[in-house]
Amino acid sequence: MPAWLLSSMALALLLSAGAWRIEALLQRRGQPRRRTRWLWLAAMAASVLPPLAWLPGVLASLPPELSQLKLAWLTLSSGMLTLLALRSIWLLSHQRRWQRTTLLGTPVFLSGGIGPCVAGLLRPRIVMPVWLQLIPLKQQALLLAHEQCRVRARDPQLLALAYALILIMPWNVPLWWQLHRLRFAIEVDCDARMLAQGHALRDYAFVLRRHGQYYSGLTGASPLVLNDPLALRRRRRIMARFPRDGAANLL
Repeated sequence: MPAWLLSSMALALLLSAGAWRIEALLQRRGQPRRRTRWLWLAAMAASVLPPLAWLPGVLASLPPELSQLKLAWLTLSSGMLTLLALRSIWLLSHQRRWQRTTLLGTPVFLSGGIGPCVAGLLRPRIVMPVWLQLIPLKQQALLLAHEQCRVRARDPQLLALAYALILIMPWNVPLWWQLHRLRFAIEVDCDARMLAQGHALRDYAFVLRRHGQYYSGLTGASPLVLNDPLALRRRRRIMARFPRDGAANLL
């Protein structure tokens, strides 16, 4: 089984390198940004599913003295599943206090401190913090448009699928890096959609920097911006290279 574990991580590492190169090639050719999100999800699936097909034979030939590896694997996956369940319960407990209202004609939920984000998997809801009512209408509109982009792109469902793959092999380190790249690709895709709708880069970047709130995707909630200043600066540089015409290329 140790050889299987190492082979699985080596496969994920090779797929990571390949996806990285393909992503760079797609960007140089000006391909639609949404393709990179599917590229990284495909890399994650390819890192998990083929090794799983080999697993029954590996377990059948596993010596008794290595049975602790199975227990450690089960413990890691169970611990992560418990964390997901607890975070989901925490989110559900807060939903009872959310106020249903409308923002610029769009149904939203107001919360005491959660958001801006999209929460929920089967029925994604836009959640906005109460302080949103204190900022200019133009910034409110940008925040709302951002979350509407997330709902239309099904970001929460995509992240949930990615975490399900992680749940199967939480010990696979390259798989976590693929998740990191997927989340960044989702952010860049949303940026492209926002600018393609005609929103000014300067105004949008200001909203991301000023009002971005981190909210974990573990619960099915999709954040406005990851709490990473370096990633935000990278997104700003990428947005500056987006073409200002031919919006269809972005979508």
